[in-house]
Amino acid sequence: MDLTVGLIGCGKFAPLHLDALVRNEHVRRVIAADPDAEALAEIERRYGIIARTESDWRAVVEDDAVDVVDVLTPHDCHREVAVAALQAGKHVISEKPIARTLDEADEMIAAAREADRRLLVALTQCYFPAVAGAKRLIEAGEIGRPFLAVFTIYDDEVARMSDPEHWKGDLERAGGGVLIDAGYHPLYLLLHLFGRPREVNAMCRSLVVDAPGTGEDTAAVALNFGDGMMANVVVTFADHAERYRADRRIVGTEGVLLIRDDPEDEIPLALLHEDAFSPVPVHNPLYVQPYAVEATLSDLIGAIVEEREPVATTELARDTLAVVLAAYESERTGCRVEMQWDAGPDQSSG
Repeated sequence: MDLTVGLIGCGKFAPLHLDALVRNEHVRRVIAADPDAEALAEIERRYGIIARTESDWRAVVEDDAVDVVDVLTPHDCHREVAVAALQAGKHVISEKPIARTLDEADEMIAAAREADRRLLVALTQCYFPAVAGAKRLIEAGEIGRPFLAVFTIYDDEVARMSDPEHWKGDLERAGGGVLIDAGYHPLYLLLHLFGRPREVNAMCRSLVVDAPGTGEDTAAVALNFGDGMMANVVVTFADHAERYRADRRIVGTEGVLLIRDDPEDEIPLALLHEDAFSPVPVHNPLYVQPYAVEATLSDLIGAIVEEREPVATTELARDTLAVVLAAYESERTGCRVEMQWDAGPDQSSG
């Protein structure tokens, strides 16, 4: 199948998506849109797959030649662009989070159902080889019964959160702070591995960024999955690190799994069992993020072409947003929040 992809948003993640689209067997050309003329000129110079550029995303969405719209916009634009694209008869792939609110997410899901088109969300870390390997080991009982997971993320977004002109520093546009942004990754991974949590307890605070109208720069979230399983997530946008860093530890009754991202300085997946430390072989590239983006888009586009479910489902993306919002409610009220999992809208189209 020869697909034309409409790429909406040409910021720093656009090259990762374009690299993946160039190598995708189903994609033949890309039409890109962004109000930034310099950003458009740069990617058009770098990528021969780009057939045309537009300053207004609506011109791409309304183009009959476009089959799939890839949404790489700030959080506040996800619903508007996705709904317009779905109503125009396009399939939609959106960057995380699915939306800022459950009402927005449900409007997107309903639009996909009504248009008989797919709405899919790029939950890229589900495609990390070490994560997939850990999931296999857990399901095989290699660490016994998991009872604790501790996931941490360290990142530095102080400058952009402090910039009143940047959307990351705008609570309304972003829908929150670090938790709905970088924190979305460890949360969807926990749900991917262990299902829906029963309770959420959280602190979401601005501890370093001192700017009006921003979301939290640091968050700590405790999750109760029931059946003797709990998890802690700690994320910050205020760590003055050289690069984004993540550490994931899953503790079971018979062993421990360690999952890290970059093999140049850490073993991506290791099993601690009794008195033995065993690296677990996984095919992990030197830089896992580009690999994961390509694997994600390959799976999501394959799901559209082959009419199947992807590894990371739209339901998982919506459930993760529900947990983020429960954490924000916990911070506002100072109370533990019990999750009320209903069926939600019919998500069969995504």
